Amino acid sequence: MAYIVESIVFKKATGIGVDTHMHRLFNALGWASSDTPDKTRKQMEGWLPREKWGAEVNILWVGLGQEVQQQKPKILKKAISCSRPAEAIRLISKLGLDCQKVAAKLGIKKELKEATDSNVSCNMQPKKLLL
Repeated sequence: MAYIVESIVFKKATGIGVDTHMHRLFNALGWASSDTPDKTRKQMEGWLPREKWGAEVNILWVGLGQEVQQQKPKILKKAISCSRPAEAIRLISKLGLDCQKVAAKLGIKKELKEATDSNVSCNMQPKKLLL
């Protein structure tokens, strides 16, 4: 948390603030391989350029982690309705969301199928998007 405050208040980033959500996401994506948020932070700082360590990293990834883990219907609906639904659904699935189960609960299995069958594709790897 101190890294986040430092980044926002003092406009200075000396580290990446990694919470439980980010720890889980980064390990699920294969960007880190650790058993604690602090070890994940150190691994992320080892390859992510320092200019990317600001609060933006935390705002994006903490929010995504919270939605994937705690607001499953919300994130699935967002993924289905976004401009690249197939990629978004693949990403949240890789992050541990059981899209089929959530879609069944919401009664949107048809929409999920249509979204995953869409022909829109992106060739960039997620790690490259950060760099």
